[in-house]
Amino acid sequence: MLNRRDFIKGAAAVSALAAVPDSLKAVGKASGAETQQLKIYPKRLRKGDTVGLITPGSPITKEQLNETEEKLVNLGFKPFYYDSVLDQYGYFAGKDEDRAEELKKMFANDKVDAILCVRGGYGSIRILDKIDYDLIRKNPKIFMGYSDITALITAIHQKTGLITFHGPLGVSEFNDFTLTSFEKVVMNPQPKYTCPYLREPETENNPEFDLYTINSGKAKGELIGGNISVLDSMIGSDFEPDFENKIVYLEEIEEKTYRVDKMLYHLLYATNLKKAAGIVLGVFKECNINDEPRLTLKQAIHDLLEPLDMPVSYGLPFGHIDTIITIPTGVKAKFNTRKNRLTLLEEAVS
Repeated sequence: MLNRRDFIKGAAAVSALAAVPDSLKAVGKASGAETQQLKIYPKRLRKGDTVGLITPGSPITKEQLNETEEKLVNLGFKPFYYDSVLDQYGYFAGKDEDRAEELKKMFANDKVDAILCVRGGYGSIRILDKIDYDLIRKNPKIFMGYSDITALITAIHQKTGLITFHGPLGVSEFNDFTLTSFEKVVMNPQPKYTCPYLREPETENNPEFDLYTINSGKAKGELIGGNISVLDSMIGSDFEPDFENKIVYLEEIEEKTYRVDKMLYHLLYATNLKKAAGIVLGVFKECNINDEPRLTLKQAIHDLLEPLDMPVSYGLPFGHIDTIITIPTGVKAKFNTRKNRLTLLEEAVS
C-alpha cells in the first residue's frame, strides 16, 4: 500500500492536473492509497436544478417514486428519471447490467445536476464492477444516498476522487433538521461547518440513541464510511475501503448485537481500520437485540473499540433514523469526542 500524502508535489502534480478538464474543481491531493486520485468537488446544488432519481439496489413502488418527486418539487428542484427506475428483477430494481446502465446514463446526461438514490435495500455492490468510473470522473455531480448505497459512495470516491454524500434517500423524511444539514453541505457550503446534533423525539428510554464517548481525543482526516454490513461485504474485493488516517463513520440497523460484533471485528482485523484517525458511530437502530445470555450493544462496541489508540464516539445523528446529517465522503474533517463534535474543514461542493 502506498502512503497517503496530503499534496502531490512537483511535476507529477502538474501533469496530473493538466489531464483534468477545466470544468472540474480538483486539487492535487491523494484520495485513496491505491489509486492516488485527484479530489473532485461536484458543483453545488441550486434551486431549479434537475435531480436524477435512480434505484441501484432494491425495487421501489410507483407510490414511493411519486412521493419522492413531490418532495423534490416542494424543495424547488426538478425531478428526472428513466423508465428503468421502476424495473424489478426479483429483489433487485432490474438486472445488474440495467441498474449499472441507469447510473451511467445519469452521470452522462448533462441536463442532470445531481443524482439521488430513491432507496437502498440490497444490490449496489453487484454493479460496482460494471460502472464506468472514467465517465464519472469526467462528468462529476452530486451523488447521494445511504444504507446499501454505501457501496457506491465508497467505490465511486475511491476510484474517481469525486466527493460523494452519505445523506437522505428519496424515501427519507426531509424534516427541518435533515433539510438544514443537507442545504449547509450541498447548497450553501461553508469553509468550516460543525455538524448539528439532535436526539430523535421519544427516544429517551432507548439506549441505541444515547450519545457517549468511548475513547476521548481529537482526530483529523478525510471522511469515509457508511453501513457496516455493506462495508464488511466489500472486504477482499477491488473496492475494499481504505480507512488509513481517515475519520471513519459507521452505522447499522436491525442486526442482532452479536452480528454487529462480528462484522465490526471483521472490519478491524481484515482491513486497515485500526490505522484510522478516529471512528464516529451513528445510531445503530434496532441493534440492541440479544438472545440469552445477554451482552448489550453498548458493551459489545466498547469491548472492541476501547482498546484502540484513537478517538471513538457513539450516537451522532446519522443512520437509519429520521433526523440525519449529510456527510461528505472524501472531505477533510476534525472530530472531538470530548464534545462529540464533527466539523467539516472544507466545502464539499464547488
